[in-house]
This record gives sequence, structure tokens and C-alpha cells, in this order.
Amino acid sequence: MSNQYTEENLIRAASFLPSQEEKEQQLADISAAADPLSALLYSDDRETVLYGIFGDVPDYDNPEMETLWDEVLDSDPEDIYEYCFRKGIDLFQDDGKPVPGWRDIAVMLKAIEKGILQLA
Repeated sequence: MSNQYTEENLIRAASFLPSQEEKEQQLADISAAADPLSALLYSDDRETVLYGIFGDVPDYDNPEMETLWDEVLDSDPEDIYEYCFRKGIDLFQDDGKPVPGWRDIAVMLKAIEKGILQLA
């Protein structure tokens, strides 16, 4: 497979995950929050990765985005990993597992490719 991306210019999605220290601080912040359940819901690694890469998260209230989500869900994960790699995003962590929200990353890439979403 010919690929224009190299290790140097790939976006590594795992680099947007919080460090262990950041996770511990988040847990401390959550336990000190007035509404710990609400704070927990908004401390999502998936959103951290998506905001880090795109500055946004998919809007699944948009029917076009929902269609893309269905397309990604129906696809073989290996095809999605390869698609994202070809688009310049390495989805894998050091342990070989994909980052949280890897499907959302694919949806965002497809939305950009189809002109549904434009990022500044």
C-alpha cells in the first residue's frame, strides 16, 4: 500500500490522551465537584482525543453525521484503521489498542472528506 504519510507527519491520536497524572487530577476534581456524576460524564477520554485532533466532536443530531456513523459501524474495523491511517491519523496506543473514540475519528474524517464539516 502506497501511503504519503510517514511516522513524522502522522497525527498520533494517543498523544491526546491524558497522562496518568492528568487522570489522577481529573479524579480528584470529580470527587471534589458539587455534582460528581455530572463531572464524571464530562471527563471523557473520547472527547479529549476528538477535541485534541479536531477541536470538535461529531454532531449526531445531524442526519448526515448519523449516516456516516452507521457507515463506520457497518465497516470492518481493519478498514476503518486503514482509512484513518491514510488520512493521516494513527489510531493506536502503545498497547496496540485503538484510542477511545476511534470510530468518531473516522466519522469526523469522512464528514470533512464529504464536505459536511469544515474545520478552521
